[in-house]
Amino acid sequence: MKHLLTVVALLATGVVQAQTSTYTLADVALHATTANCWMVLNTTEVYDVSNYISVHPGGTAMVPYCGKDGTQAFNNVHHSASAVALESSYLIGTLTAVTPPGVLPVSLALAPTNASALIGGTVQFTASVSNSTQGVAWNIAPPTLGTISASGLFTATTVGGGTVTATSMQDGSKSASAVVTVTAVTAPAPHSIAVAINPSALTLAEGHKAQFRATLSNSGSGVKWSTAGAVGTITANGLFTGGSTTGTGTVTATAVDDPTKSAVAEVTITATSCAPQGHPPQRTDD
Repeated sequence: MKHLLTVVALLATGVVQAQTSTYTLADVALHATTANCWMVLNTTEVYDVSNYISVHPGGTAMVPYCGKDGTQAFNNVHHSASAVALESSYLIGTLTAVTPPGVLPVSLALAPTNASALIGGTVQFTASVSNSTQGVAWNIAPPTLGTISASGLFTATTVGGGTVTATSMQDGSKSASAVVTVTAVTAPAPHSIAVAINPSALTLAEGHKAQFRATLSNSGSGVKWSTAGAVGTITANGLFTGGSTTGTGTVTATAVDDPTKSAVAEVTITATSCAPQGHPPQRTDD
């Protein structure tokens, strides 16, 4: 209903304009008041919106762009199809690229032109504008790639590639873009745990004891000891006690932090010698 009333008001004021003229930005800049407001939209089209400001649903939101290029500001706000359709009623001509004598053309450069960032990281973009003091408007495509402040500080939010573009606020036909690549934050690969055992092989008499020691790399959580082959028992500190029968088996030290990492020692249990020690006893005759 509001847009219908706007159309009626528009027709009542007779805002149908000639649309064959061409204008420079300098021409547009001469119409920069609320009562006499020209504006560039869609980058190359010139509109006289003087009579529309008083019925604009957004109040005076258009006024700061009188005499300037309002393309970026217009695109940053959602407009209904009927609102967009009203544009043709105010169109008075097109923007010419011809620069009037004595007026230097606006030029714009952006640095860096290629940048990469991790999720949550930032990149500072700098727009250098010549022959204008009106600054730039920033745009990111796709918008989900990140955010950018008025000073050009880009913050990455989504993995992917896109562009950051700076557009002259004075001359919307002048812009510069940079390619941006955003990658995910990856955790550094952990150092591999390694286990060594000493001694690496052992021959021991039945019932005797021996101390095993394990050396760990990239872990401070110690090892778990175990035996195989019924060769004996081992304590949590690596003290091995040979079994009561001969045979062969293994002692294993397994890293607590990574059970896939271990070291193995071969163990052989031999019979306890029954041979007398020292000199044989003297024989005594009856």
